[in-house]
Amino acid sequence: MESINEIFNWLSEHESGFSALAALVVIIGVTLSPLGAGFRALFSGDKNVDKKEIKPALTGNRVNKQTNKQNTEMAVPATQDFLESPPPLITDKPSIAVLPFVNMTDDKSQEYFADGMTEDIITGLSCDSRLFVIARNSTFAYKGQSPDIRTVGKELGVSYVLEGSIRPVGERLRITVQLIETTSGAHVWADKIDRPVAEIFDIMDDVVDGLVTSLCSNLGVAEGKRALRQQPGNLEAWELCLRAEMVWMGRRATDGVIEAQTLTKKATEIEPGYALGWAMLSYTSSLPIPYLLTRDIVKTTEQVDEFINKAETLAPGDPAVLGYIGYAAAICGNANTGIDYLERSLDLNPNNALFRRFYSLTLMYASLLDEALTQIDLFFRQSPKDPDLGGGYFTRSLIQVLQDKCVEAEKSATLAIKYQPASPLFYLARALALTGLDQNDIAKDEMERSRQLAPHFTLTKIEEWWRLSFQKEDAEKLINLVRQAW
Repeated sequence: MESINEIFNWLSEHESGFSALAALVVIIGVTLSPLGAGFRALFSGDKNVDKKEIKPALTGNRVNKQTNKQNTEMAVPATQDFLESPPPLITDKPSIAVLPFVNMTDDKSQEYFADGMTEDIITGLSCDSRLFVIARNSTFAYKGQSPDIRTVGKELGVSYVLEGSIRPVGERLRITVQLIETTSGAHVWADKIDRPVAEIFDIMDDVVDGLVTSLCSNLGVAEGKRALRQQPGNLEAWELCLRAEMVWMGRRATDGVIEAQTLTKKATEIEPGYALGWAMLSYTSSLPIPYLLTRDIVKTTEQVDEFINKAETLAPGDPAVLGYIGYAAAICGNANTGIDYLERSLDLNPNNALFRRFYSLTLMYASLLDEALTQIDLFFRQSPKDPDLGGGYFTRSLIQVLQDKCVEAEKSATLAIKYQPASPLFYLARALALTGLDQNDIAKDEMERSRQLAPHFTLTKIEEWWRLSFQKEDAEKLINLVRQAW
């Protein structure tokens, strides 16, 4: 070949062959999201999906689907001409480049392992429709180099770079990764995984899944914090949605519910064609139901349904959209519809820890308690350092109360409070568990703490929420417990 460009053209034409080699190293299915995403951003155009059985396979599924190229940019290699004329930032979405992992072992055969891991992480991230991921042809141009991360950011037009390495530690192999913000060079997140050398290929799926899930969660947090630093007048629709999620996840309090709804409403006003904005508005508009802020619960559910329909019409196959509208539908008493949406979302993005938790809650609303517990346990395995651990323990506590496992439920609720002590619902959950253990005096104390955080809480409002969202028998069980604790 006579030129560098011809070489890269040839590599592009034969990329599928190299991907096949990577598949021999590890096969990774679809993942994400929000925010927590290999996963692939696929769009399902069929809005009338038949109700399907709840699939236990979702506990660790691998879905072979063609990679969506919309979230990757086939950028030009890092030649000198390219360095002198860096491209502008291509998108307002959080953008990321995954540099080739460095093989720090003496075993050259580990190059295939390092390259395979890099490619699978790229594939995984590309599934998240909220991210803009630079394609492997561009990032592999840096293989064998130690580029300045700020320079990479300018050359590829990305906000974040993920770099990693593999090296031996005795009889084990250590995989180290770090996420870096390209503008400042600041380290956003880092992790390391040690595995026996003899087992590393066998457990590669789990290693990549764990890295991708953690990366997406922490990337979402980093973007949310950046959005929070902006003046509200400078925020566009995407950033407003990020800010709403950070405000809500960070506080879990009444004022957080109101602010999150205000921010997502503004996002849809700025960009009426933004499907994710409508999806998040449906979600934030449903939150006043469990937080007992609705004056007219029927009117609220009708409004949420309207937002769900708008979001689905605009992007019927977007996994992030499906995840948010699925949980909103469940809160509003449509658990079966919510299950449909969330299963479709997780089929596309099985590593989205947030939607995994939403799926667990939705199964709980449908009284499918064993599967709900399986899913929330998977949430903890997928994302053990998730920013929303408090919400995860709250979910587990409610499920365990309904299963009459009140000892475990009390422990889960206590952990939820530890992670997010400002949520009145978490104290309510602990009060329910304590009542189930006949510890009524302590339960009443917890209920009082809940009311101190949310003075508007009334028994009537709580019962109204539970009768709407839960199946009848489960609702009556919870109502009986809360009346004793009240």
